Amino acid sequence: MEEGLRYYSPVDFSTARWADEDIDFHGQLIRRGDFIIASISSANRDEEKFDRASQFDITRERNAHVAFGFGIHFCLGAPLARLEGKIALEKLLSTFPDIGLNRDVRSPEWRSVFLLRGLDSLPVSW
Repeated sequence: MEEGLRYYSPVDFSTARWADEDIDFHGQLIRRGDFIIASISSANRDEEKFDRASQFDITRERNAHVAFGFGIHFCLGAPLARLEGKIALEKLLSTFPDIGLNRDVRSPEWRSVFLLRGLDSLPVSW
């Protein structure tokens, strides 16, 4: 569950923020009042934070992802979302133990929505 949340973050970007002071961020000047948006999915693929960050690895042990935010912006619904996902996957896999992706599907198609990530469809067989 945690690796899925890290690798395919359900929320791609933070909500809008504005800089409250001038700041140099890695050589880029951000001026007071500038619009800022952070890429959560990019943060979850940070090579300095995660070994082999571009690889999906369900055996990953240290997985301090930010799929549900961080600090005061941490999602209050995160425990419920994790539980719902766990129950749904357990039920799906126990009901259809031979389920798998259709072999003729090269890459699933994602919805074209700015903030929330989701699939248009995921063709499977069992």
